[in-house]
Amino acid sequence: MRRTLELLAFHDERKVRNWLYHGFVLCEADGFPQLNDQIVNAKYECGCDVDKRIHFSGLTSRGTGSSRTRTAVAWAQLFTACLQTSMWFFFFGINLHNVDYEFFGPSSAGHARDFRIYNRFFEIGLFGACRFFFDSEREDVEIVHIVSERRDLEKDNPFLVHAPYMINRRASNVRVRGKRVVLAASDPCREAARPAYSHMVNFVDVLIGSFSEVIDYTTTKHGCTEVAEKVFPVCTRLLQNPYNTSSRYYKRCAVSFFPKRLISKSALMKYGVRPPEDMFYWNRAARLYQRECLPGFDALVY
Repeated sequence: MRRTLELLAFHDERKVRNWLYHGFVLCEADGFPQLNDQIVNAKYECGCDVDKRIHFSGLTSRGTGSSRTRTAVAWAQLFTACLQTSMWFFFFGINLHNVDYEFFGPSSAGHARDFRIYNRFFEIGLFGACRFFFDSEREDVEIVHIVSERRDLEKDNPFLVHAPYMINRRASNVRVRGKRVVLAASDPCREAARPAYSHMVNFVDVLIGSFSEVIDYTTTKHGCTEVAEKVFPVCTRLLQNPYNTSSRYYKRCAVSFFPKRLISKSALMKYGVRPPEDMFYWNRAARLYQRECLPGFDALVY
């Protein structure tokens, strides 16, 4: 018998040298209040003002001196503890070095081309997460809301409608009920309508930032590395063997990178809606802890 899952999808992104990352936390709509309570309670227990924004890149101090870092560490621990029962997490990286920008428009298109790249892979990442985590033969997935951090959007940027529209056009078991992405303020005190969504957007920011720090190691800020250390075992296990069916993280947490090699504009046009599976990969090295032991670390190409 088929069942229908009603989900909330929370999104954030991160950009580092040569890479654009989209991160998604999925949770069942009925289970969201309980998950949010755990996230907020972690703030209280860490002595952090509940209205404070938790932003990964701003975690400069260790948890011994910063309530924000203590909260982020607690969230990373909550993530590993609740992953099996309360949420799914998908970390999707686009290797911009291997993307033919001409496929998305001429250089004269300016920001419009950047919007197309960002929005296309946002949609691919969210759809790919749902297709991987859920059984298309037995489950129908209905995304009630897609929630992302509030940002200033230029008039010609279709971010709010692109992913819902494109996913609903696909012949699949995944549908989006809300026709527009919901934008939530990153500061809970500035989100009058849905402050709980702000906490979740911050939560995704911490997860995507810590996974990126494990893989890229782009900062030596004590707070960032302290949080990354908490997700290091999960992240490295997924980088080594994401399809280990005996792992408790299987079908609950995944990493994926694209494209594996440089793809021409003509090849991308031929592939259509979804490129072939062999263009997606996961086996990247975790660079956390390597800075101190590898000569010329900062100059390494990755």
